[in-house]
Amino acid sequence: MRDIFSLQWELNIHTLANAGKDFVATMNDPEQKLVWIENYRKALSAELAELVREVRDHGLSTQNGKVEIVDMLHFLVSLSQIVGVEPGEIPPFRFDANGESFEACALRAFLGLDDLQSSLKWKWWAKGGGFKPERAKSAILDLWDVVSRICAVFALDFQELKKIYIAKNRINFERQSNNYNEDTKTEDDNRSIRI
Repeated sequence: MRDIFSLQWELNIHTLANAGKDFVATMNDPEQKLVWIENYRKALSAELAELVREVRDHGLSTQNGKVEIVDMLHFLVSLSQIVGVEPGEIPPFRFDANGESFEACALRAFLGLDDLQSSLKWKWWAKGGGFKPERAKSAILDLWDVVSRICAVFALDFQELKKIYIAKNRINFERQSNNYNEDTKTEDDNRSIRI
């Protein structure tokens, strides 16, 4: 897990530098930290929605489903780094789903994302509130457990997950170096990942 955290750190530095931002300074700025927790939370939610769509359209045996799980992992690691979840705190990955369905896992993931959002003062009209770091950390750890369960449902062990992550991380670096954007977005490079 430490390797994945290190690779994600490097990618985040590179990605934010392309946007004219300093990732380390952002992590240390209390106001920017909250902005980026929300940015990564939204991105993780979008990847989860893409995974749900992939499973709906193609079932659990799809290669792209595993890539979507890794896309979720990128943002979960980023969130972990921002709220201070260390690799050693992440619960061990499961090896079997114990009869748990993908749908139940997806629902738990969306609820975990909602818990994370609730750790921020996002209701601008509400009095009180403020960032609750322990609640954010708890939500992130719950999301790690859910991702582990999703991996089990897909029969995706940690070694295969790490292999796909490394391949996708390389693709993400290439995308950033080639001015990747919504107008030029394609999934062709994802299809090059061998599973």
